[in-house]
Amino acid sequence: MASHSSGIPLSEEARAAFSEANHDTSSRILKIQIKDEKLQVVEKVGSEGKPWEEELDKVPALLEPADACYILYRTDVECDGGYEWALFCYVPDRCKVKQKMLYASTRAELKLSIGSGSFLYDLFGTVPDDFSRKGFEAYVTMQKSDAPLTESEEQRLQEIMQSSAEAGSGGASSSVIVHGVAFAPHDEAKAGVARVLDPSQAENYAQLGLDEASEQIILRKTSTLALSDIQSVIPNDIPAFHVIRYSHEHEGEHLDSIIFVYSCPDGSGNTKSAPVKSRMMYSSSKSGIEALVEETGHKVDLKLEINDGETDISEEIIVNKIHPPPVTKKAAFSKPKAGGRGPRRLVSRTAPQ
Repeated sequence: MASHSSGIPLSEEARAAFSEANHDTSSRILKIQIKDEKLQVVEKVGSEGKPWEEELDKVPALLEPADACYILYRTDVECDGGYEWALFCYVPDRCKVKQKMLYASTRAELKLSIGSGSFLYDLFGTVPDDFSRKGFEAYVTMQKSDAPLTESEEQRLQEIMQSSAEAGSGGASSSVIVHGVAFAPHDEAKAGVARVLDPSQAENYAQLGLDEASEQIILRKTSTLALSDIQSVIPNDIPAFHVIRYSHEHEGEHLDSIIFVYSCPDGSGNTKSAPVKSRMMYSSSKSGIEALVEETGHKVDLKLEINDGETDISEEIIVNKIHPPPVTKKAAFSKPKAGGRGPRRLVSRTAPQ
């Protein structure tokens, strides 16, 4: 399958900035974004003279919560043309789908414009900590122990984003397109979700995952869960999908609220960062899990995406999102009325002697 190019060129200013930094030991980082339909350098960060691995923690501070960008990071590994570089492609989940597509399709063009041989590392991530020293070390470890993304998978990244967007707009089925492969739900997954969403059943919680080998959505477990125990079922080392039926009374009415939680540890707190490849697949499959819920005749009342189960979710957080507390309006400030002069009084003055 051919790669799709966005046609966004590297600006001459950016090309010159890279050429200069490639031969300058005082340069370390170039942040590049798409501005005015060109790839342009929007920020430069110098080196403190430390080994390049020790300066990786400068990268997360350059990243915005909802804006994608590329980071060109100079290593200290010399080559014939200057230095070897790392390309960091940051595409946060919160940025708009159009921007996700644009940065995914422009990534290969950026590498080609600079020269693919210049890059010793090529890392894609969705959270700033993916590009910290700790996150980078986890990536290197994963590359040694797990197969990296194939060229075909790289080319299909934009299709992954597109299929996720289309599914989110209502065109989802019970299959999820991941790297061009349909991840169909296993029969146990279908049955498990249907069971926990049935008000007549005691079980009210299902945890699902993805099995890469069988290319299926699988059921990890079901249980009867008190909402106060939600933190205990969130894994801190692997992504997971959680479907919860929250049976409760509210304002004299019995409700069965359906909650869908996508948890993806990012290495913060006590979590262990999930591999980038795994996070890409899970992120692309969220809408498919929601479609699985809808196939049972229910709709999701609350969707949450969290990183750390210990801090990002609790019974209080869920209840306040399902039933937001009333906003208390502040009383308008009333300026006190000026005091009246009162009845006129006679003041006796004694003439000076």
